[in-house]
Amino acid sequence: MSYIDVPTQDEILELASIREAACVSIYVHAAAGPDASATARIEVHTRLRSATELLEAAGTDADTIESIRAAVESLLVERDFWRRDTRTLAIFVNGSSLVSFHLANTLLGLTEVSDRFAITPVLRATSFPHSAFVLALSQNAVRLIDVSPASPASEIEVPDLPHDLKTTVALDLTNDRQTLAHLRTSEDPKVRMREFSQAVDRALRAIVADSDRPMILAAAEPLASIYRSVSSYARLANEMITGNPETISALELAASATPILDATHATELATQTARFHDRTSRGLADDTLIGVALAATSKAIDTLFVDIDRRIPGRIDELTGIITRTEDENEMPENKTTYDVIDEIVRRALSSDARIFAVRGSEVPGNGPVAAILRFPLNA
Repeated sequence: MSYIDVPTQDEILELASIREAACVSIYVHAAAGPDASATARIEVHTRLRSATELLEAAGTDADTIESIRAAVESLLVERDFWRRDTRTLAIFVNGSSLVSFHLANTLLGLTEVSDRFAITPVLRATSFPHSAFVLALSQNAVRLIDVSPASPASEIEVPDLPHDLKTTVALDLTNDRQTLAHLRTSEDPKVRMREFSQAVDRALRAIVADSDRPMILAAAEPLASIYRSVSSYARLANEMITGNPETISALELAASATPILDATHATELATQTARFHDRTSRGLADDTLIGVALAATSKAIDTLFVDIDRRIPGRIDELTGIITRTEDENEMPENKTTYDVIDEIVRRALSSDARIFAVRGSEVPGNGPVAAILRFPLNA
């Protein structure tokens, strides 16, 4: 079964903040198939050997190298770790700690040694986390399903969630004329569906109000349209799972949600790309490496687009944002100050609460390694 680790914002910020000699970052693509685990182990071992050689060439002390080797080799023999299906393994290790993630995203293999971890690829999991709520709604049942790559889909317990339409909008059948007059309008099925939908929406607020996850509706008409008209949740997806969901399991609903999530993320990326182009003429967007590095250093980035497959070795000045590039991508100089420039831009953008879209090359506006929407013009 797939139990995927979705790094939290706090975990990413903690990784981003580490400055320590001999930080090793390893990404391994785990292809599907009966031998996937064995193949992934071999690649981890191979990349560990490459990292060890870089560390030795840089003059890293033997005790630190041995601590790193021992930590990764312990992971290689941990049975539970290798029982979990995954598409990419991400391992971050230095002389004092090891952090690993099983990611649902397909990422390129990578071995990097520096004084900081390579965090950009793992941000793909937070840019497109494939997590959502699915609201399975019918006149006879209501369920809120948690869809996440971290665990199998499951039903969320919602206090005061209506059980069905009939018990939610039951009428007080007294004999007075006022009640009978009300009955003539209240028995309109669409009116009762609206009351039912409003009750469902009220109950859900306690669970979803502070979430930024999309909600996907699974329902049949006319209840689906009626619920949409009263929903207060800002991230209710435009696409939905059609038909009566009463007999559809949580796992089946999650599977149906996947293409809708893909479409939702694509729409969101297109919206932000259009926003980038709209702001370019006002000096509030930049797609040059030099300009974006300066913006990140000046805490001017509102939204950052970054190519997860590009690596540019070098340094960025802490005060000016000026980039110094190195010739050899695998170089590990004795002063250990070389790192991936793109990764450092991401790190500085994260420190100022910028939104990050970790995407593939063609999805970055301008087709460069980075692009940014700015909070203020840098020449102001």
